[in-house]
Amino acid sequence: MSTTLESLNEALEELNETGRVSASLVATSEGFVIASVVREEVDETVAAAMSSFVHNAAQRAREEMKLGEIRDITIRCVEGILVCKGIILSDGRQVVLAALVAPDTRFFMRAVNNAVRKIQELLRNLYV
Repeated sequence: MSTTLESLNEALEELNETGRVSASLVATSEGFVIASVVREEVDETVAAAMSSFVHNAAQRAREEMKLGEIRDITIRCVEGILVCKGIILSDGRQVVLAALVAPDTRFFMRAVNNAVRKIQELLRNLYV
C-alpha cells in the first residue's frame, strides 16, 4: 500500500506524462511544497512559493472585483505556460496545483483537471 505522498507523486507523474508537463507540484497556500515532480533546473521551493503567491493574488483580485470562483490561472509565455489551480480540501482550506506546460501544447487542461480530482481525493481527509 502506498503512502499519500507516494500517491500524490504518482498523480503528478501521470500529469507530467499525459499533459506534456515538465514540472508539477502541490503546495500549501503559504507556498510550502507538499509534493512535486520537477525537472532538475526548476527550484521546487521557489516554484511553490511563486505559484501560491500568484494564486493568492488572483484570489484577492477576484474578491475585490466580484468575479466569482477562480477556475484556473494560466500565464502564457514564449517559453512555456504556467497553470495554477486551487484545490479545496474538506475543511475549506486550499492547496495549489502548479504545472509548467510546453508552450505549443494544446488540450493540457484535461490532464490538469484529472490531476486535481485525484489530488483532492488523496488529500480529502489529510491535514496539511
